[in-house]
Amino acid sequence: MAKHLYPAALAACAFVIILATGFLLTRPGVFPAGGYAGPAAWRDSTPAGIRFSGDTYRYLSGAEQVLAGERLTAEQAPYRGYIWVVAACLRTGVGLRGLVVLQVALALLALLALMAVGRRAGGPGLAAVTGVVFALNPDFPVWHTFVMTESLYISAVCLTLWLALWAMPPGRPWRFVPAAAVVVLFALLRPSGWIMLPAAVLFWLGHAKWPWPWRLAGAAAVVMLFLALAFGGRGFRQGISGQSPVDKLYAGEVVWQEDLWRVAMPPPATGDRTYLGAIAYIGRHPVACVHLGLRRLAVLFLRIRPGYSAAHNAVLLAVYLPLALLGAVGAWLGRRRVEVRLGLALVLAHALVVVLTFNDNDGRFSLYLVPPLGLLAAVALVRAAGVIAGRRRRSSGSSAGCRSTPDAAV
Repeated sequence: MAKHLYPAALAACAFVIILATGFLLTRPGVFPAGGYAGPAAWRDSTPAGIRFSGDTYRYLSGAEQVLAGERLTAEQAPYRGYIWVVAACLRTGVGLRGLVVLQVALALLALLALMAVGRRAGGPGLAAVTGVVFALNPDFPVWHTFVMTESLYISAVCLTLWLALWAMPPGRPWRFVPAAAVVVLFALLRPSGWIMLPAAVLFWLGHAKWPWPWRLAGAAAVVMLFLALAFGGRGFRQGISGQSPVDKLYAGEVVWQEDLWRVAMPPPATGDRTYLGAIAYIGRHPVACVHLGLRRLAVLFLRIRPGYSAAHNAVLLAVYLPLALLGAVGAWLGRRRVEVRLGLALVLAHALVVVLTFNDNDGRFSLYLVPPLGLLAAVALVRAAGVIAGRRRRSSGSSAGCRSTPDAAV
């Protein structure tokens, strides 16, 4: 039965993803989109089931500029990877319908990659539970229907998890090159994607067979190189600056342009808005800054938002609070497994981005860490199921033994 569990679970989970996305495409009123501010011609010529948001025109206009041979603007450049994908869909004639089909297809590939990691970590049972957690997430099908980076980036996180493990078998160092190259391509989808490359490289260094001083020196070099590229590279630097992380630190902002959960921060000593000034500010006010970071983390993992209805927030809380708790338990239970460690590394890497910046007001940033967090939660669920099944077997065996004794007959 075990050998049939994996393909059956994969097929069932894939069917759920396709069915849920198809339902949302044919029922646009179930999750209406809003905030689109681009030319009406785009909206009027696109089926209502394909959803636009406030950022959608950034990608549509960028694709038009790419097809016209024009340079991307500073606002568009950090998302050039997704813009290239949109442009390719327009150039080939498949349009935005083809873009949505591509997003669903890559989501299915991401499911396969995530389940493969689960199978490697704990067999077909863990793979099946990991796939179910991914397929039943109520948010993912919605984002497959949006002209936004989220669907492809969520899939990219799953594929990065698989690629980083694929590159690790001893005796095959050549694999690190194509794996790192593909992760770089994923990073072009959106600015936060760049955190995955140093996370993967640091993970590789941490599990290398080198003496620890060499690994420590390599980790320090990776961090310094990443910082140099981040603040020396024009596109990435502009992408960071466009989010104003220093201003949001001083303002105590937890969620983008939301006053709820905002932290009252001590006023800065000067008008310095540089990153060095922000580091000095954190050194002067560590308690307030830690409080702000923890509050950002709490909102990140709970996923609730003040702009949502009470019912919507109740559903989100019922999904994401248990997921976070189970993920924490699974990270501890599976701490000796390399797959669990890598999953935890990707969760923490994306959480670090939010701690240093802010939460988005529609909760999209929470979704980037959900696939590896789902793997960790699956570890906890499978272990709990094993414990329960073991107790039942012992209880059944004990009862049978008692019935077979003379005293039991009396």
